Amino acid sequence: MTKEFKAASSWDMKEKLYEDLRDPSYAAAYVNEALLEGDEVVFKTAVADVIRARGVGKVAAAAGVNRVTVFKTLKPETRTSFTTYHSLLTACGIDFATRPIKPKLRSRSARK
Repeated sequence: MTKEFKAASSWDMKEKLYEDLRDPSYAAAYVNEALLEGDEVVFKTAVADVIRARGVGKVAAAAGVNRVTVFKTLKPETRTSFTTYHSLLTACGIDFATRPIKPKLRSRSARK
């Protein structure tokens, strides 16, 4: 007897992600992990996911930014200013923060 498994559609997965991203703590962790990747496209994609999860119109209004500007910001190839990102993330309940980098432990062989 074999069981049939229904693969989750990408739409269902995106909706679950958006549901999770409505929580500011989850959204902040999500954006922070993307930022730590060191890849601009990964960061921009994460910010776009958070904005879409909260509603582009609502975020634009809260940030005092034109909706068209927000939609342009969501495109990976668009150059967006730090000020715009800061306004959008603040409107989503997320702030930029920095932290010191933990020093890497050297292996025993590297110490010799």
